[in-house]
Formats: sequence, structure tokens, C-alpha cells
Amino acid sequence: MSISIDLTGDLNVIKAKLATLPEKMLDYAQQVLSTQCDLIVGIAKVEVLVETGALRDSIRKERGGEGLRWRQYKVRAGGYVVNPKTGRLVDYAGHVEHKYPFLRFAVDQVKPTIEMMLNSGMVEAVE
Repeated sequence: MSISIDLTGDLNVIKAKLATLPEKMLDYAQQVLSTQCDLIVGIAKVEVLVETGALRDSIRKERGGEGLRWRQYKVRAGGYVVNPKTGRLVDYAGHVEHKYPFLRFAVDQVKPTIEMMLNSGMVEAVE
């Protein structure tokens, strides 16, 4: 991907635009990742094998990190939800994912859209 910037005009205006560019790009990337992680969660919940619904209910988007990393998003499964049959927290998400990939499938479905949105949005941020 290549991005071109028109550097003609008032130098102060150009400097101001360039100074705000990294933050604009990070904000846009965060918006894209947040909405696409929601889509990944939805697809994973449709694709996961369901017996009690506990694993499906445990699929979620989490946000975290420190500094610039607070913009991180993770789609996770397991924990937080009690399986009604066992009375334990869902601790088998990894085993199910290994045998019947539901998260990997969801990510693979959404990944091309994320790449396309990020590429087109970064060009718009520069302009």
C-alpha cells in the first residue's frame, strides 16, 4: 500500500496535518477493530457447537492494555459462564476450538474486510 500526501501550501497547515495524522490513524483503526471484533463474536456464536449454550454465552470481546495498548481488542471464549451440567466455569473452549474451529473460522471470515477497511481508511485519514 502506498499513500501520497499533497505537501503544497502553507507550511504551518502541512505541519498541523502531519502532527494529527498518527492519532487519526489510531482512532480509525480502533473503530474498525472494535466493530469487526463484534462481528467475529457474532459469527463465532453462530458457528460454535452448542449443547448447553454455556460456551456460546462465554464468547465475548474484551478491551485492555496500558498506554497505547489500551486500544487492544481480544475475542475470547471460556470462563465467566457456568456450565449448567457441570456447575463449573467453561474451561473447555480451547479443546472445542482445536477440534471444531469456531473462532478461527470467524476470524478468517472477517480478516479480509478488516484489511480492506484499514487500507481504505488510512488513505482517507491522510487526505
